[in-house]
Amino acid sequence: MKLRFKVLTTAGVLLSTAAAAYWLLPVCVPLPQLTPPGDARVLDRHGALLGYVPGEDGYRCQPLGELPPQLVRALLAAEDKRFYSHGGVDALALLRATWQQLSGQGKSGASTISMQVAKMYSPPAPRNLRSKLREMLQARRLEMTHSKEELLRAYLNRADFSNMCRGAETAARFYFGKGAGELTAPESALLVALVKSPTQLNPVRHPQAALKRRNLILLRLGEEMTAPLGVQPRSINAPAAAGGVPGQLTLDATLQSRCATIAREEVERLQSRNVSQAAVVVADNRTGEVLVALPAACPESERGGALDGTATPRSAGSTLKPFVYLMAFRHGAWPGTVLPDVPTLYRSADGVQAPGNYEDHYMGPISIRQALACSQNIPAMEALNRYGSVQECMDLLRALGFELPGTAQDYGLGLAIGNAHITLRELVQAYSVLARKGTMLPLQTRLPLREEKPAELLPPHDCYRLADVLSDTEARMPSFGTAPNLRFPFRVAAKTGTSSNFRDNWCVGFTAEYTVGAWVGNFDQSPMQEISGVSGAGPIFLRVFELLHRDTPATFPEMPDSLHRVEIDRRTGSQATPATPPSCRRTELATAEDLQQLPCGRFEADGRAILDSRYAEWYATSTRKHLYALADTQADTRPPAILIPANGSTLTLEPTLPHSGALVELKSTLPPATTTWHSPTLHVEQRNGKWYARLKPGIHSLRVTAPPHYEAESTFRVQVNR
Repeated sequence: MKLRFKVLTTAGVLLSTAAAAYWLLPVCVPLPQLTPPGDARVLDRHGALLGYVPGEDGYRCQPLGELPPQLVRALLAAEDKRFYSHGGVDALALLRATWQQLSGQGKSGASTISMQVAKMYSPPAPRNLRSKLREMLQARRLEMTHSKEELLRAYLNRADFSNMCRGAETAARFYFGKGAGELTAPESALLVALVKSPTQLNPVRHPQAALKRRNLILLRLGEEMTAPLGVQPRSINAPAAAGGVPGQLTLDATLQSRCATIAREEVERLQSRNVSQAAVVVADNRTGEVLVALPAACPESERGGALDGTATPRSAGSTLKPFVYLMAFRHGAWPGTVLPDVPTLYRSADGVQAPGNYEDHYMGPISIRQALACSQNIPAMEALNRYGSVQECMDLLRALGFELPGTAQDYGLGLAIGNAHITLRELVQAYSVLARKGTMLPLQTRLPLREEKPAELLPPHDCYRLADVLSDTEARMPSFGTAPNLRFPFRVAAKTGTSSNFRDNWCVGFTAEYTVGAWVGNFDQSPMQEISGVSGAGPIFLRVFELLHRDTPATFPEMPDSLHRVEIDRRTGSQATPATPPSCRRTELATAEDLQQLPCGRFEADGRAILDSRYAEWYATSTRKHLYALADTQADTRPPAILIPANGSTLTLEPTLPHSGALVELKSTLPPATTTWHSPTLHVEQRNGKWYARLKPGIHSLRVTAPPHYEAESTFRVQVNR
C-alpha cells in the first residue's frame, strides 16, 4: 500500500509539475508581437499600383489577406502535418528527432509552425539548445493567446520565399504574376518548398532542386506531379525613385510599364553583344516631377538585377562635356570659338597626359559647336585647360546636383572626358536645368510635392546655345553621320556618352516638356562588345521620346532676346567677309559681348586660313589644304623643347610589360613631319611617320632638329623597376 501511495504521489507531483510547466512557464518568456508587415504598396500619380518597396529588413513584403486553402494544405503537408492537434510543440516529432540524432540515423526537423513563427518574429539568436527551448516556450504562449488561423497568417506573411520575397503574397506575384489566392496546387507546393532552404532551392538559379522538393510535397498531398515548374519571375520592385518608403509617387504607372517594355526589348536585341541591363528616367521639366524611374530593364537577371541603375554611380563618358563648355562660356568662349583638335600633350599632377579621340579621328581647327556635337575629346580638354579651372568646373557640376566626391587633383583634365562617376538621376537633374534655360528645380518623386523655390542658376542665353548645339544634326554628322537613333521627328537636344572599354553608355536630352536619360550596360561592370551611346542607349532614348510626344506636341525652349545671329568663318571664328567661301560660313548665336570680342582671322592672299605649327601633323595628312595654309615655323613663339622624354626626367622600365616597356614614342614642340631625332647612346628609329627610342638603363641624351635651324636637347635617366 505504501509503495502504491508513493508511486501515485510521485506521479501526481510529476503531472502537476508538467502541467505547471506546460501552462505557467511560457508566461515567463516574452510574447512575440505578430505585427504584420506594413502596407508596402506604391501608388502612381493616378492612384494605380506601381509595385512594392522593400521592408526594413530589405525584403519585399505584402500582407496576406485571406488564407488560400491550397497554400495552407501544402504548408501543413510540408512543415507541420499535426499542426491542428498539438499545442505548439509536437512531442512525437521531438522524440523522433532526438532518437535519430542519438542513433546516428540523420536529422529530421522538429520545429512546428508555431515554433517557426516564434523565431520569425523574435530578434536573431544563435542556434543552440537554449534558443530552441525559448522557441518552444514562446510557441506555447503563442498557442495560448492566438488562434491557429492567426498563426498561419503570421507565418505566411513573414516567411522567406527566396529572391528577396518576404511573404506568400509577394512571392506569388514575383514568381507567377498573380495573388496567393489564385495559386494552383503545384504553384502552392513550390512556394512552400522554398521555405525549407531559400538559397539552395531558389527556383530561378536551381530549378531542378526546387522541382524535386515541390514534387515531394505534391506526393504527400496526393496531387499530380507532372506540371512544369511554371516560374516566370516578374519584377515587383518599386520604382527606383520610391526611396524605400510606401506611398503615392509622381510616377505614371502606364508610362513606367511602356518604358520598361521598350528597355527590355532593346536589351534583348543586344544580348549577343554582352548587354544585360538598362535604366530609364523621365522628368517633367515644368514641375520637376519624375514620371518614370526604371531601375533595371531585366530585374530578374543573375548579373546584378537587384541593383538600381538610376542611382548606381557609373563612368560619365562624354555626358559632362556640355558643362565644360558652359564654364568656358563664362570666360569669353562661345559656340563659334575655334579650338585645336589635334594630338596634344597635357601636363598634370601625374605627369604628361596624351589623350586621344575616338578611333584617333582628329578634325584640326574646330568650333566649340562642332567639337561638342561630334563629342571630340581633345577640344573638351583644351577648353577645360584654357578656360576656368578643374575646381571651377567641379563647383559648377556640384551646383547642378552631381555629388563628385574627391578633389580637383583626383580628376584633373580627365574630368572633361568622363573620368567622374555619376548617376542617371543626377544626369537628368542637370540636363533639366538646361531645358529650363538655367533654372534649377529639384526633381521630386513623392506626392504631395514639396514647395520648392526655383533658383536662377545659369545664364539663359548660355543654356539655350548649348541646347541649340545639342540639337544640331548637321554639326554632328562628321562623327555620327545620319545615325537613325539620333534622328527625331521633332527637335530634341541630345548627348550620348560611352565610357572606356564600352562598360557604360548613355543618352540624355530634352525638349521643352521633358528630360529623358537612358543608360545601358552591365551591373557586374563587364564590358559590352563595341556598343556605344548611339547604338545602345540611343534607341531607348528615341523610342521613349516618341512615346512621350505621341499625343503631346513637342516644343523646344525659346531663344532669349539677348542672342543675335551672326555669320562667321568657321575656320577661325572671325566674322565672315565677302571672301569667305560658302563651305566655311556658319551662322552662330552671339551676344553683344561676343560680337565685340570676335577674333581677327589670319589669311593668305589666296584666302586660305593660316594655321600655326600645332596643326602641322594634322595638316600633313589633311585633305583640306585648299582651305588652310601652314604658317612658317618661325610664327610659333614657343621655344623648341622635347616633351617626351622631358629634360631631367626619369623613365622606368617595367619587366612585366612587352619588351619591358622599352620602346617609347618621342614627342617635341616642333612639327613632327619635319623633325629628325638623334642619340649617341640609344637606338632611334622611325615607324609610320613617328619616331621611337629603345630604352636601356643609364643616363642618355636626345637631340631633335627641324629645318631651317631649330633644335632641342634632353638628358634623362632610365632605370629598371625591381
